[in-house]
Amino acid sequence: MNTQSRPRWLSLSKRVLFAAGILCTAAHAAPPPDLFGPALKQWLGDQPGGVAAAHIDADGVTFFNAGIFDQADARPITADTQFEIGSVSKVFTALLLADAVQEGRVKLADPVGAPFAPSAVTYEQLATHTSGLPRMPADLISSDPLNPYADEALADLVKSFNALSPGLKPAPSSYSNFGFAVIGQAVAGAWHEPYSELLTKRILQPLGLKDTVTSWRLADKIRLAPPHNESGAVKNWDLNAFAPAGALVSTSRDLAKFVQAALGLTPGALPGLFAATLQPHAKGDSPARQIGLAWQLEQRGPSLIVWHNGATGGYHSFIAFDPAKKTGVVLITNQSRGLEGLGFSLLSGRLPPAPRASVEPADRLKEYLGNYPLAPSFVMAVTADGDHLFLQATNQPRLALQPVSADRFGVQGVDAEISFERDSAGKITALTLHQNGMNQRAPHLPPGEKSTAPKEVALAPEDLEACVGRYQLGPVVFTVTREDAKLLVQLTGQPRAQVYASARDEFFYRVVNAQLSFVRGADGKVAALILHQNGRDQRAEKAP
Repeated sequence: MNTQSRPRWLSLSKRVLFAAGILCTAAHAAPPPDLFGPALKQWLGDQPGGVAAAHIDADGVTFFNAGIFDQADARPITADTQFEIGSVSKVFTALLLADAVQEGRVKLADPVGAPFAPSAVTYEQLATHTSGLPRMPADLISSDPLNPYADEALADLVKSFNALSPGLKPAPSSYSNFGFAVIGQAVAGAWHEPYSELLTKRILQPLGLKDTVTSWRLADKIRLAPPHNESGAVKNWDLNAFAPAGALVSTSRDLAKFVQAALGLTPGALPGLFAATLQPHAKGDSPARQIGLAWQLEQRGPSLIVWHNGATGGYHSFIAFDPAKKTGVVLITNQSRGLEGLGFSLLSGRLPPAPRASVEPADRLKEYLGNYPLAPSFVMAVTADGDHLFLQATNQPRLALQPVSADRFGVQGVDAEISFERDSAGKITALTLHQNGMNQRAPHLPPGEKSTAPKEVALAPEDLEACVGRYQLGPVVFTVTREDAKLLVQLTGQPRAQVYASARDEFFYRVVNAQLSFVRGADGKVAALILHQNGRDQRAEKAP
């Protein structure tokens, strides 16, 4: 650790000091000496949570662990601690696809099958992100931004795919969670079994992965490390229909077994399936990359490296290996921080570069800085380092912004753009997120301020009951119901969401940046509501 941080460490309790300790249990392998320990210690710093790592080579596996479960739970991270592994789940789904091909259930060149409608989109296109599908369905709507996939049932996924598939054309590689959700559910359809049961029976059990499961709800609650962002603990994600794209939970011990099998170091562990997924099938998103079935095959110097990473709310994962050298690394953490730089450095046998000090942003960027709440609990923070802007949404990693035009930026690694809005004096007042066919506006708050949410007040039951009813706004109906002291609102085709009173007849959402005003007539009865959202006020009349 650097000398600037030492006084702070010395002032902390022994329990927190323990978080910086490095635990190592060896099982034959011999990674470069004094590499993993210092690297994990440097990466972890004084952040909450911890990190589990494994080094794999022909001699076996060595496990390294740093940190603790949580500041309120001082148990050390071990090789048997469970973490969500996010999109590393895709390489498991790819094995399931290869298995279905080997068993004659599907062909890579086949159009994707039931439960999806007939289309020209093939399994190979989906597995290489070349189908033309967007990263996410445009009609995916979440009632909770901190658990964004929770409302997406299989029927919703099928509907979204069937609506898009007739117009899809093969395209250059563009990462798609949507596509891998379709693969997994279609392969499950070919076997007439649920995805979770099929993956367990066909892939996890043959590989001996006893601690890898298809949802955090199936994990061992004692060994599941809680997710964290920079502010502390956050929610686990329910991926439901999107499970094939990112729902798996695993341990560094199980992922090390997985990498051993991929390297051919475990005789009889699905060798034909791994070989099928590791063959290049398409060009990647850069000249140095090709894509296997899910895997990124990247030329880094003289070595061809096979890798995949993953992230969910409060977790990150990274696995990579060098087939020629028969070496690999596994990294998983319960933090909202990327592991890619650390992982590639460890695989190459060198320490990652020390973190550089933050650079004062250029004057021309300072006006963009601040927080932009899309909802009281979902805030997009715009920061800068030197000449570069970054965007970080609640429970998500920090992403670089690339200029597109005046006041408009692309979000690096995501199919999205943001544009900044100015008032008549030229001052930044808001940004709009352009993603999945939607434009979502968020007001600008200075750095340090995160929410403009009004304060909740309690209302009498009769004041809540007066708002109950159906309100028509064009083709959209607001259905307002009451459950004890809760007022719930459901728009046509969307899940119910609770609204909170800020005054009599005035309510606000916490899942989106919107408010409702109930309007009373001359008789004192509620006759309409007004939706306040994105700078617009839309009136919906109450139905008889």
